[in-house]
Amino acid sequence: MGINIDEVHGIVEIKSDVFVSERVRISGVGTGVAYASGDAFGSVLTFEVPKKGIISNVIFIDVDDEGIQKDLIIFPRYFTPTPDNDPFNVTDEFTQLALGWVRILDFMDLNNSQIGKATPALDYEAPEGRLYCQLITRGADNIAAGSLPYIFLTIR
Repeated sequence: MGINIDEVHGIVEIKSDVFVSERVRISGVGTGVAYASGDAFGSVLTFEVPKKGIISNVIFIDVDDEGIQKDLIIFPRYFTPTPDNDPFNVTDEFTQLALGWVRILDFMDLNNSQIGKATPALDYEAPEGRLYCQLITRGADNIAAGSLPYIFLTIR
């Protein structure tokens, strides 16, 4: 049985269990240096999240206006990251712990910046209430000083 919209008056509140992480600045990115496709992009990203959920969106705020694909590798616990601007490479042990990855391919150009979005629908369990991640670039980034990107997650 549905709602008859003609009988609804006033404010209608729609509730859902949506969690939006903090916007995390991608630290460790070398500015003014060229990256190659497949390089680690920045250092470890840590997101405080519910212990279980589904990552429904990943948003990449590209203030440097490059619009280059990024892959986000996700782990349920801390891992030894690849140094920034080196070819991404984690140990087999950490690869086996990975929860998955998200490809950020879809960018909206806003003239002086871009917003990248992925909609992975990726289930996860994070016993510590944290997800640990690292980005891999799939192009030749060259980030200007003062233009470090941000990233955040939407979880259901």
